[in-house]
Amino acid sequence: MNAMFGKTMVGLAVLAVTGLAQANATDEGIVDVAGSVSVDGWNELNRNRTSGALTEAELIAGTGSNVAGSGDAVFTRLSGSHYPAGYGLYGSNSVFTFTDSTVASNIGSLVFQGIINDFDAQFGAAPFTLTLSLNGGSEALSATSVSSVLNGGVSDLHTYTWDLSGVSTPITSYTLTLSAGFSQVLALQVDQVAAVPEPSTYAMALGGLDLVGMMTRRRRAAA
Repeated sequence: MNAMFGKTMVGLAVLAVTGLAQANATDEGIVDVAGSVSVDGWNELNRNRTSGALTEAELIAGTGSNVAGSGDAVFTRLSGSHYPAGYGLYGSNSVFTFTDSTVASNIGSLVFQGIINDFDAQFGAAPFTLTLSLNGGSEALSATSVSSVLNGGVSDLHTYTWDLSGVSTPITSYTLTLSAGFSQVLALQVDQVAAVPEPSTYAMALGGLDLVGMMTRRRRAAA
């Protein structure tokens, strides 16, 4: 039993000290998200996709994430004119959803990254919008933080983050709704990020390491 307890505490300590991370393989412009425990990525959103042409019919029906290591989220065009062109999804006035019913039990935030060239915003029209709803609800939660790295409409990166630490009910599913005007969509990624452990958790984990060390020293002394 002591050995089992020791292993448990070592596991907690490693988790608390190092955190979890997902290696990014979606697009060179998208960055790794610290603490990611689940990732869904879509790349080569065009008719020349190496794994087989992406079609407009597939986009309407819903296409699963196609990046290695991804989960089972689905990206769907609900309305509008975006279609798989030669170098990404191209069109106007479209509404897309990202849906996922496999949510990590320790999720603390959700991070969306999109390589989206928003031509409407460049021409002075309203930029695209992105909202979140949880557990099949109808709410439209705005992101806690939004940032953009603009590269002249070539491979513009937009990052949206939702802090979910204040959600008291278990999260079993989420839906992201993207409304886009005249734009080009090249790559997309959604990361589920683990909640940051409370200071007491760190203290317990470090205490576990001390206990394991003490037990090891006692065994050596008795040998």
